Amino acid sequence: MNTKMHTSKHNIDLINNLNITSARLSLKKFSLAEVEYNVAHEMNTDIMRYIRDPMSIEDTRKKTMLAVPDWSGAEKDWVLFALRLTESDDYIGMVCMRYESIENDTLEIGWRLGSEHHGIGLATEAASLLLDFLKEQIKPHKVTAYCVAENTASSNIMLKLGMQQEACLRQFSRLGGQWFDEAIYGAILN
Repeated sequence: MNTKMHTSKHNIDLINNLNITSARLSLKKFSLAEVEYNVAHEMNTDIMRYIRDPMSIEDTRKKTMLAVPDWSGAEKDWVLFALRLTESDDYIGMVCMRYESIENDTLEIGWRLGSEHHGIGLATEAASLLLDFLKEQIKPHKVTAYCVAENTASSNIMLKLGMQQEACLRQFSRLGGQWFDEAIYGAILN
């Protein structure tokens, strides 16, 4: 396995201590304070309709609790960052990342916001804050993002981030008993 600089303890510490603030948003490593907010979002079928089918509240809480401890940097393990409004400190969603392939120096990013915060550029701003941090501090070769192909709101964010669609996996995601195509976007960072 290739253990390039991006998997160093220093970079993992940077990620675990991430705390970025813009005029509208703050982005910070997930903590116990966000667990119940996240559970509420994941139980909301409107918010989750393009992500996954609902799980039980107990399983959702257990899954969310896995995001609270420090992230190890292991391939495929997600790290979540709480997204809050700077002015009010209200939780509005999260952005996340994981090493899709350490050997290929590739990270995957994602995001999710409460429905009441859609359509005003907050998801794009949050994803951009994370992507800028990754470019400047972690310096992966490539970043990818996935979305159900019909989720044009997410694909538009990917395009605004400078990503290009690289593939469409036919009937890849099963949601609500139906199969959906999954679009893959990517950007080469170095």
